[in-house]
Amino acid sequence: MLGERNGGFKIAMNALNVGRIKLGVACLEAQRRVTSKSIQYAKERVQFKKPIASFGAIKEKIAQMASSCYVGESACYRAAYDIESRIKYHIDNGLNRQEAELKGVEDFAIECSLIKVGASEDMQNCADHGIQILGGMGFSADTPMESAWRDSRIGRIYEGTNEINRMLSIGLILKKGIKGDLDLMPAVMKATMLMGSERKKEIQESPLFQENQLIENFKYLFLMIAGNVIQKYGNNLEKEQQVLLALSDILIEIYFCESAILRTIKNYNREGAKNQETQIEMVQNYVFEAQNLMTRKAKEIIFHLTEDNKIERDQLISAVEKHGDYIKSPNYFALRTKIADRFIKENSYFI
Repeated sequence: MLGERNGGFKIAMNALNVGRIKLGVACLEAQRRVTSKSIQYAKERVQFKKPIASFGAIKEKIAQMASSCYVGESACYRAAYDIESRIKYHIDNGLNRQEAELKGVEDFAIECSLIKVGASEDMQNCADHGIQILGGMGFSADTPMESAWRDSRIGRIYEGTNEINRMLSIGLILKKGIKGDLDLMPAVMKATMLMGSERKKEIQESPLFQENQLIENFKYLFLMIAGNVIQKYGNNLEKEQQVLLALSDILIEIYFCESAILRTIKNYNREGAKNQETQIEMVQNYVFEAQNLMTRKAKEIIFHLTEDNKIERDQLISAVEKHGDYIKSPNYFALRTKIADRFIKENSYFI
């Protein structure tokens, strides 16, 4: 016997959790390499007597690739630190090393699933941009870019498909709420009240203030919508797979955005504005993309949820539009140009 009788399933599931966060880190390193190789090629490839790195269409791709790298890093660092801290906590409270590691990873199973999904899909998108930057050479087996795309494809399948991990993450949240490990329903009630109130319009002159407020709002929007979903479908919720998938998309973006915001503000306070200028711009760029996706997914759920209730639908849509949008948006074309120029100058993804 290795371990306790009937304890094998839990060990197997935790092995998957460990594999998921490790997969996320592996995809992240692949993103760094693909981004760097794409930048280097774009500087060397001349078209119309200029390096293609000088063209806005290429700069947009480089900015998106770099922003995705930075945000993915932030999520992986955050989850890894949280797991390490929880393992130490369990050891300090009497568990042996093996038990503490098992429990520590289990406590962050949701985050492991979110990272697995987010990082594997970001890597696929990154490789796709890389192929496009290399053009015909990107499609050719003579360059490493096409193999990067093929290699990245498996990331969305093993350690549990991304669809399974999406539904698992939402299922675990609901399970923790039912067990009392999370104060889910009080949080849902608070969120519903807040999202029904007027939004404050002031913007403080501090780094990422608006992005931070936007993600806080989406946390409450997620809880409000999740509460309505639970109320309508109850024990039949597991049959509503498209709803679960959409909820998980919102959850992934909240976790990734918040991780990058926390990391950047911490380093801003420690190192000053000058050393975090590009990082701030990458977070702003990523949050803008995430806000569009989260808004769309929230509306998709609401339209399905309130198909026969126009009054409820209008109320929920109003809350999303009121609290889920920017008060003042930056110039994102200029933002992406600045991000790309920084990495083109460095000749690689360097952070």
